[in-house]
Amino acid sequence: MQVGASVAVAGLVGLGTYALSSHRNKGAPWPPQEKLQPDEETLGPHGFTKQWKNAQGYKIFSYFWPAKAKQSKGILLLLHGHGTNVPFEFLKNSRGAGFDRIYRGSWIEELNNRGYSCCGIDVQSKGRSEGCKGLQSYFESFDNVVADELAFMDRMADLGGKGFEAGLPVFPFAVSMGGARAAMMILRDEKRFKAALFYAPMLSLERVSKKGLNPYLKPMIDLFNRVGPTWRLAAVDKSKFPNLQEEFDKDFFSYHGNTPVRLAAEYLRVTEHIMKNLKSITLPFVTFHSEGDTMVDPDGSRRLVAEASSEIKVHEDCPGSWHVLIHEPGNEKTLEKTIKFLERVNV
Repeated sequence: MQVGASVAVAGLVGLGTYALSSHRNKGAPWPPQEKLQPDEETLGPHGFTKQWKNAQGYKIFSYFWPAKAKQSKGILLLLHGHGTNVPFEFLKNSRGAGFDRIYRGSWIEELNNRGYSCCGIDVQSKGRSEGCKGLQSYFESFDNVVADELAFMDRMADLGGKGFEAGLPVFPFAVSMGGARAAMMILRDEKRFKAALFYAPMLSLERVSKKGLNPYLKPMIDLFNRVGPTWRLAAVDKSKFPNLQEEFDKDFFSYHGNTPVRLAAEYLRVTEHIMKNLKSITLPFVTFHSEGDTMVDPDGSRRLVAEASSEIKVHEDCPGSWHVLIHEPGNEKTLEKTIKFLERVNV
């Protein structure tokens, strides 16, 4: 549902039939301008959005939910996963599949109540943000995506205003592919952050790259990346929870196709880099992961705890869960543990 458990599982036959079956954007470029603004239930009483241009000239869509307290305790930087967007990833479904998720009853509302401001961007080409060639869910380099996050942090105070002032502690709040963005930012400039929170983070794809045909196809990813970077070949796993899968399938701003070859190659490159540099991480963190995750490797979270140099490093198992920990049964306990961790490190 987010980053595919298969790096190139479409197979050699799929490559031969690509001209007939590959997904390409046709018509107007992504995103559709007439649908951009979220409704009042999605934003809640105090939420708002802003657009700004990144270094490549793309309009990036950002979301802000300020803390309800007079003085914010800190800022949670919302980092969504591969196929989703900020509202779908972090807000609550109460209107049924096919309707935008809402603020009321969400993790974001509770964290606002606890004194934390929350904000984030839709990754370029995903959600409501523009991207390369007007394609949905396609970027040339993961480095560009990380650069957007850092640029957003630099603009945060000006864009967000009260509750997002410079000098407040910032915490990456990272889901799936957002975990890779958080790790890359931490490795690049750890001093920007007070601590980090990971939820089924995409830190390693080693285990899933060994499944099925992947051991045979992985060596060919560089060739595919050169001759057809926009080809949509990498298959995507389905959720073990049918209701959550239906919600994802019917969410307009989430991406439902196969992963482009360029993104699959970039995900492999970045996760290999992260795994080689875990020892460099020293800030406090907690990582929540389920052994039943087939989307990304739970081993990535275990190795993060084992190898990072942090004094405070916590691994929270999520038995019975799959990958979408913020929305799956038992997520209330995960939220409680999240708040306890923030209370522990934000002193």
